[in-house]
Amino acid sequence: MVESNTTVQNSIQDLVDPKIYEAISTFIAADDKQTLVAAANVIAGVFGSEEPFFSSGAPKNHEKLITSFHKNLMLLIQKTWVESSDAELKEQVLFQLEEFCGGLRTKSWKESYLSFLEILDNVVYLMFGSQSKSNDFTEYAMRIDPEFGIFWLYCQNLPRESSWPDAKYRIAVFLGMYFLANY
Repeated sequence: MVESNTTVQNSIQDLVDPKIYEAISTFIAADDKQTLVAAANVIAGVFGSEEPFFSSGAPKNHEKLITSFHKNLMLLIQKTWVESSDAELKEQVLFQLEEFCGGLRTKSWKESYLSFLEILDNVVYLMFGSQSKSNDFTEYAMRIDPEFGIFWLYCQNLPRESSWPDAKYRIAVFLGMYFLANY
């Protein structure tokens, strides 16, 4: 787990169904496709999917997902009020989002994954300011918006450095995109 503070981690565990923790841990550790897809479907279910989201590693109707994700995140960024000192970051994130969505067909999934994580960190910073960098932010997020808190718990557990197969990066990105497309 990313959370280093044991007290914070324990209070988060009190707020989250253990099956969510298990699914995230299983997803991160999974080497075989069947286990990976099963864990991803549990996470997608927590994010609102009513049926298995992944059948083989790609979500159903992924083009529509990309479009919905792009539109929803663009709107979220544009509607987020920021201090004048963060206006440049806001414009940078809008540009990164365009580059990310445009590059999904040409870049490796590992490159897309790393770009995706950077975009998420920046968007959450724009939404919550420096609070998003604190050790107890995941707990805070859980308390103010449990659905977003679980999404952020998922994001914070994704490794920034890994040597996953491309298909696993793809699933990790699509899971995050699914939540944000429907948020």
